[in-house]
Amino acid sequence: MTTGFPGFDDRLNDVLARQADRSGQSPEAYIRRAVVDRIVRELSEDPDSEVGALLRALEDSTENGAGPAEPTREFGTPIDDPDRLAAVARTGLMDTGSDAGYDRVVAMVADALSAPSAAFSLLDDRRQYFKSAVGLPSELDGAQEVPLEGSICRYVIDTGRPLVVEDVRLHDVLKDHPSVQANMLVSYLSVPLTDDDGHSVGTVCVWDQRPRQWTTGHIQILQDLAWIIRERILG
Repeated sequence: MTTGFPGFDDRLNDVLARQADRSGQSPEAYIRRAVVDRIVRELSEDPDSEVGALLRALEDSTENGAGPAEPTREFGTPIDDPDRLAAVARTGLMDTGSDAGYDRVVAMVADALSAPSAAFSLLDDRRQYFKSAVGLPSELDGAQEVPLEGSICRYVIDTGRPLVVEDVRLHDVLKDHPSVQANMLVSYLSVPLTDDDGHSVGTVCVWDQRPRQWTTGHIQILQDLAWIIRERILG
């Protein structure tokens, strides 16, 4: 008998396994992606949803040939670059408190990736500010920010590229990081929020207290949901 998901008969589990294999994902990742696609579709059709309005605008721009804006630079800029800091300031989001719209998207990120912790952050040259987060470490004692020396997201800002780490304890650069030494996380996945000039103003990330093998499907889901936040603050 095929081992599969509760409520699926053998035939449906076989179909699921074949389709997941064709997409290069595990059955679990394939189902999570399908759930996210369904959520996005339903939000797009909801006339009262703020996220839905943004998704409809993105769809219109794609149909008109505009498509998602790509940064004009290939790599990120240093954390203390004046132009990058000016881009962060232009968001107007530092120290502004919680926002229900961002909270919903961050909750979707955690649910879609089955991760206990997720965050949307902005970083200047002194600190990482959590605009929205779920599952922050208890060591932060309710604080909404950490100094740069306690931030792993700063490495995403410097490169302007996703950072994918299955086990930070085995990572050459991160294994001695204060957050790793304090056992705040084990696995980590993050993508940058980058403006049209290539300045990464923040990140959307997920992390776990156990090793995780992040797949290309996981990365794509995170990038898709991060795009909603990116367009809200930078579009």
